[in-house]
Amino acid sequence: MRPEEYDPSRLVELFEAEQILTLDKVAEALGKPSRMTVFRKLAQLGSCASYSHHGRFHTLDRIAEYDRNGLWSCRGVHFSRQGTLLRTILHLVEHSVQGYFASELQALVHVRVHNPLAHLYGAQLLAREQIGDQYLYVSQTSGKKQLEQRYDAIQRAHEQESRVQEISGELGESMRLLLSALNEKQRRLYLGLESIRLGRGGDAKISLVTGVNVKTIAHGRKDLLARNVTADRIRDVGGGRPSFKKKRGNGTPGRTDESGHGRRSNE
Repeated sequence: MRPEEYDPSRLVELFEAEQILTLDKVAEALGKPSRMTVFRKLAQLGSCASYSHHGRFHTLDRIAEYDRNGLWSCRGVHFSRQGTLLRTILHLVEHSVQGYFASELQALVHVRVHNPLAHLYGAQLLAREQIGDQYLYVSQTSGKKQLEQRYDAIQRAHEQESRVQEISGELGESMRLLLSALNEKQRRLYLGLESIRLGRGGDAKISLVTGVNVKTIAHGRKDLLARNVTADRIRDVGGGRPSFKKKRGNGTPGRTDESGHGRRSNE
């Protein structure tokens, strides 16, 4: 039987060792065939080109550890389940809850996105809405709902910021005074409640204002959300001042008869 020309086994071993390879290394591992043959072999192995570095790097889909957004980075080179940067951005925006600002997308994919966004908007594949000094990019089909979600998130953020400013001022002083009058459990639950009122990031913000460890606040918040709160006593059973029994002059406790009067113990 005629052996397969340009056997890819060496290439697979190299991918498993290096994870990502340039086209030059791929060609060298295959025995330097034509460019068309290189791409055909890569396709047969289920490869993916990077959307960064002008697509110079390749990996195998079974090697890439894609995150929930379908993105994977290796040694500063970035890959996507969607392949190209254009398709990646379109997929991310289409499947987002509240659209994306360009700055958010850029932080996500780690490359500049302004030109791809301009292209997608110009081709009417994405819609956009100006909010403040930025454009929010949304889906052409579900953009209205995404905009509503974004405006709701902005409103919640404003309310949270106002609340943080309140507890940082006079209200914060009253809060700290109240904390000094509460026991450990009550403090934890109260701060947990304030964290819930602030929403996302509340634990850290309350910790910053009060100086209480963020883990303590998180504990109280989780107890409240789990309804793990009981109206038990502050002191443990047996706590507090011990009961007092009157002793006789010689140090021997007296006994009490049925009438309530003390009597001498029989020696």
